[in-house]
Amino acid sequence: MSRRTLNLYFLRRFLVSFGSTLVAVFALTYLIDMIEVSRRGSGSDVSFATIATISALRVPAFIEQAFPFIILFSSIFTLVSLNRKMELVVARASGVSVWQMLAPFIVGSLLLGVGSVALYNPLAAYAQGQSARLETMTGGVTSSGNGDRAPWLRQNGDGTESIIGAKAVSAGGAELGGVTAFILSGEGIVEERIDAARARLGDGAWIIEDPTVTRIGFPPVKETQIRLPTTLLPEYVEQRLADPEAISIWELGGKIEIARSLGYNAEAFAMRFHALLARPALFVAMSLVAATVAVRYTRIGQSGRMIVGGVAAGFVLYVITFLAQALGSNSVIPPIVAAWFPVVAAGLFGVTILLHQEDG
Repeated sequence: MSRRTLNLYFLRRFLVSFGSTLVAVFALTYLIDMIEVSRRGSGSDVSFATIATISALRVPAFIEQAFPFIILFSSIFTLVSLNRKMELVVARASGVSVWQMLAPFIVGSLLLGVGSVALYNPLAAYAQGQSARLETMTGGVTSSGNGDRAPWLRQNGDGTESIIGAKAVSAGGAELGGVTAFILSGEGIVEERIDAARARLGDGAWIIEDPTVTRIGFPPVKETQIRLPTTLLPEYVEQRLADPEAISIWELGGKIEIARSLGYNAEAFAMRFHALLARPALFVAMSLVAATVAVRYTRIGQSGRMIVGGVAAGFVLYVITFLAQALGSNSVIPPIVAAWFPVVAAGLFGVTILLHQEDG
């Protein structure tokens, strides 16, 4: 068997393992997310078809976050399978080094990383944007909010000071779903509360459709439309309320420049941008980490320890990546450092262990 044939064989096995793992994770994630979205929308008149559509549009973004771990487990499963069939042992006996055996995995991971950034990410971002639009149409009843992102914005327009929040945001910050607003007096005391399913940003004001207005000392009143003055720009609303994962890599650069030109903090978007650029290298690092626990031959029954070791390595890397991204998004450290530190750390760890295993 020629070296080229062996490399293609290993690459094909790795890609098949990646595909099957991706399908399994996608199906499980879709089922869990659809149950969660159904639970949040159970008290409304949202149809099951709408819930299923929203969940289906959300899942690609969730899968994108899990990509590094899919690469990790795919590499482990492939190497364990090759070990069980003694194929790695035969390759080593024929003079193939561990680096030559891992070359197809590294190339495959690099190609998958580039594809996930250049092709999959725009599709996932588009689907996430469509999901946000559907959530604004349903009044945000199926949305879980923005997690660690600021849910409230203070605004002032035409002498009216107010605070506005939303469960969902779409159209580049020009449309909100699940809207709640508080009108403040000159002393900063809440005078009235506005609740509505949707609001859109018009010319210097939020146009709030079919709101329920509650004033102190009076019962709630249903109105047809309210115009709430504001000086907020869509870019600022998107920066504060929108999820950076709903913006593709091809648009992130422009969003960052616009936000910074307007004096806004764009670190969350910069963090996302650099994390995407580092993804192909992260995929390669995950393959190297997988090789540290699965490339050596083990007897039948010992594969469980390999998988546990891989899970532990993936968990540690996830914690490091999460902390680094949190620090980068909040301007504690530069986003480029936060994005590349886990990649470099995982790569150096994998190379060091493999050198020790190969050369002692």
